[in-house]
Amino acid sequence: MTFYQFNVFIVLCIKKFEQSLKKIIFAPKIRIRNMKNNVLVFIAIFVVTLCLVSCGNKEQKVNSEGIDSSKIAVESPILDEYGKLMPGCKNLISVEVEGIDVAEALIYIDEDAGDAYIEETGVSLVPYEGGKSVKMIISFKDKGGTKEFEVEKTLPAPQVRFFNAETNVIQDYDIENIATVIVEIVADDTFAKLFPQDSKYRITSFDAVLMRAEDEIKSVSVKEAYESNQINISTLQDAAMEGDCIVINIWKIQRQDFEGNWHDVEVPEKAKEIKLKV
Repeated sequence: MTFYQFNVFIVLCIKKFEQSLKKIIFAPKIRIRNMKNNVLVFIAIFVVTLCLVSCGNKEQKVNSEGIDSSKIAVESPILDEYGKLMPGCKNLISVEVEGIDVAEALIYIDEDAGDAYIEETGVSLVPYEGGKSVKMIISFKDKGGTKEFEVEKTLPAPQVRFFNAETNVIQDYDIENIATVIVEIVADDTFAKLFPQDSKYRITSFDAVLMRAEDEIKSVSVKEAYESNQINISTLQDAAMEGDCIVINIWKIQRQDFEGNWHDVEVPEKAKEIKLKV
């Protein structure tokens, strides 16, 4: 490991420690227990780092000037599709800078507005907030540069679909009461393809009611402790007659990010009331 690489390692450790503390301060209580071990590790790294720095290593200067933004070439199917980064997700991009080995450079998002990860196939940027712009800093020895990205305000809304449980054929709002119909919530197709680690959804609260004209025949209600992206309406179908209607209201859904954390997501308008005609 070169002297520069060692200093880059120290700076990265310090920045990751700062970011972890911020996440702990603002994280919901339910996540604090899950992050406890990680914080202890970062504290240990931070203490060791301070000791090494105090033993004679020069302070690493982070350079963000000297390379024009136009000289920093970035490519990504994400930028091709959306023109922006997605908040709270791993946005994988390829980065090339003339005269710099990106693999050995210090890369981070300025003003602690997100995280940056060096991957085998490029750099992953994770902006914390949507609707803003973030600056990616690339620093290498005595020079560096900045590349600015816009961040999408919100993620693409998930979609609702219905399929035959026996044939897996996607159906429309008119169903034949022959085989079980599954209602599921999934990521937008393009978003799922570009963000495979950030596009898992689940339903956490819903109601389903079998209606015959104005009469409620049977119902299923789940207000909590439901952790699936699918709703099986077979019990309502068993009691249904031709002309009946099954009304499904999805109240809460969540999305899982690349770290395994679940986040509440706004329920799409079409998922708030789904009417399936038998």
